[in-house]
Amino acid sequence: MDPIFSTVSTCLHKVLGREVSIEPETNIISDLGLDSLQMIEFLLTVEDTLQVELDFETMDMDCLQSVDAFCRFVSTRG
Repeated sequence: MDPIFSTVSTCLHKVLGREVSIEPETNIISDLGLDSLQMIEFLLTVEDTLQVELDFETMDMDCLQSVDAFCRFVSTRG
């Protein structure tokens, strides 16, 4: 398993506070139902865990259309 995917999945589980099935094609917003506060917590958790800096103001919402797209986005920030 891809280490970034594994880490992102762990961060999502932590923020959601429950176990959910997370696949590469899972939509972070519509499938998992993250609200705006959970989204901020998720992004900050990813930053801290992976030691990357995500620019929230210029982040393209397309990267949240799937966990795989988000992982590809994060991999370009490291």
